[in-house]
Amino acid sequence: MNSRFSRPAVAAFELFFRPWMRRRVHAVRVAFAAPPPPDRPLLLAANHVSWWDGFVLREVQRTLRPGAPMYTVMSSAELARFPWFRMMGVVGVDSASAGSVSRALAFLRARLRERPESTVVFFPQGRIWPSHRRPLGFRRGVEVFARRLSAHVLPVGIHAEPLNTVAPTFFVSVGSGMEGRVEAEQLERRVEKEIDAVLGFLAEHGEDAGNAWPEGTR
Repeated sequence: MNSRFSRPAVAAFELFFRPWMRRRVHAVRVAFAAPPPPDRPLLLAANHVSWWDGFVLREVQRTLRPGAPMYTVMSSAELARFPWFRMMGVVGVDSASAGSVSRALAFLRARLRERPESTVVFFPQGRIWPSHRRPLGFRRGVEVFARRLSAHVLPVGIHAEPLNTVAPTFFVSVGSGMEGRVEAEQLERRVEKEIDAVLGFLAEHGEDAGNAWPEGTR
């Protein structure tokens, strides 16, 4: 497993990639139900609407735990297209290979033992779908990761909306955490609830939604 969380790589991202991203993403608006416990690994389980989602959830990490490592689970095939993502803590997994899943879990467990405040990002759909898709279609692999990592699971709803700009605004709603045995179907319903809250907010505020969004803890 060649992935690692490299602070110089993240610093390079901040310096070069973020300005490039800002020309293509108008804004990322984040709201939380409640702050998570400070000393537990976090698993951000989100729907998957775009190529940008991993970077969008980095904004969540910057708000919650800016000094902690962040690891993102991605398909091995997709990671092969962007191998430099490994330097930013992206972990490749072939969901059809039990060995690949086991190696990814062993790697993450080792990193979380070193830094229990770390965050892991997981997209249980396994592919990109529009946010209004119902059901979202979560796969059960997320149950294995949540259990084996002993993580505090946060359901995250993501929606991208162009509003009155060329570049989209990403709205991210983070629900209250889940403990104990987390089932994919239950988690899916919780993420759908967060997405529906975003869509309802947009229906109410229209092009003013970006300014009206309740940043931080709601």
